[in-house]
Amino acid sequence: MNNKEIKVGLIKGRHPLPVEQYLIEQDTIEFNQAHHLSYDAMLKLIDSTEHNTVIQLYITGMTRCTLGAVAAFQKRAGSCTVSGDHTSYRVLELWEYNVQTGEYETAVAFAHSASPNDTSVFEYGFTESLLRV
Repeated sequence: MNNKEIKVGLIKGRHPLPVEQYLIEQDTIEFNQAHHLSYDAMLKLIDSTEHNTVIQLYITGMTRCTLGAVAAFQKRAGSCTVSGDHTSYRVLELWEYNVQTGEYETAVAFAHSASPNDTSVFEYGFTESLLRV
């Protein structure tokens, strides 16, 4: 299974990031709307990606935006209907800057998968959290 990787920055303009696009284009975000903004943006991003896509999300602080993006990934990472493709195998990797090494690193990922235990169930699927060493 070949995975396509896309590099996405959380918020444009906060820090220079080695990315191809940004989840949120505004550089100023209202705190009380941050999680909604990133949630909606991640839903749109997922809808525009193919199955087997690894979304490398470069986070830049603003915890609410990160949590909103993760929640959206968990909500819509895959197509889980029994009549369709039961899992998308999409992965969301969170990349963060390590000040000690001067590099971006990932240690946490979320992967969409499916594990049917009863074929009469209309929908199934889950997102698992992975800690990488």
